[in-house]
Amino acid sequence: MCGRFSSYYPWREIWEFSSGLKLSLPQEDPQPAYNMAPTQPGWVLVGDGGGAAHATQMRWGIIPSWARDAKIAYNTINARVETASSKPAFRAAWKSRRCLVPASGYFEWPGEGKQKQPYYIHPAHAPVLMFAGLWERWSPKDAEPVETYSIVTMDAAGKLAKLHDRMPLMLPPDLHRDWIEGDGEQATAIAQAAPLPDLAWHAVGKAVGNVRNQGPQLIEPV
Repeated sequence: MCGRFSSYYPWREIWEFSSGLKLSLPQEDPQPAYNMAPTQPGWVLVGDGGGAAHATQMRWGIIPSWARDAKIAYNTINARVETASSKPAFRAAWKSRRCLVPASGYFEWPGEGKQKQPYYIHPAHAPVLMFAGLWERWSPKDAEPVETYSIVTMDAAGKLAKLHDRMPLMLPPDLHRDWIEGDGEQATAIAQAAPLPDLAWHAVGKAVGNVRNQGPQLIEPV
C-alpha cells in the first residue's frame, strides 16, 4: 500500500521526467511536503486530451460521485490494480478518469507493533516517481465540488516485497500519456506491463509516523 509519501520536487523535474506530455504547470514551484497523509491536498496531473495535461490540486482519498459523505475517503486512498476496474468506488474512474501522482518517494513500516521501523523508498537515479492514479469529482449538498484521487497499488516485486506486500504502480515516462488518455482495457494492459523502476530505500526516524511532522529530516537515514 501507500499511506504516506513525499513531494519536494520543482516543476522542472516533472517537466523533464514526463517529456511525453505537453504539460501546463504553475509558475511557482510547489511547497515541499515531506509527510503527505490521507485526506490532505496534493498535486496530480490530469489529461486535457491530445497529449496535454495540467497540474491541479486534489484531496487524497477518492470520494465517488454517489457517496453520501466524505468519510469513505479514509478507505479509498489506494485502489488495488486487481479490483479497481470492478469495485464501485473506483470503476468509473478506472474507465475514464485516470491521473498521474508525482512523488519524490514514499514510506513503508515493516515489522509489528512497537517494532515497526519506517523506511523511505525513493528513485535510485530518476528525479521523481510517477504513481498511477484515479480521480473523481464529488458534489456535496450545498457546497462546492471536491476533486479527489487515489493511488493505484499492486503486489510488491523483487526485494521490495520484504518491506511490504504492496507497492504503488509506478509508470515510466513512455506510459504517462497512454495511462491518462487510454480506455479501461488499455489501463489494464499498462498496469500489467509497467516495469519496476530502479528504487533505493533506507530506514528513517519514527517521527514520520506523526502527520504533524514535516521537514527534510524525516527522509534522512538513521
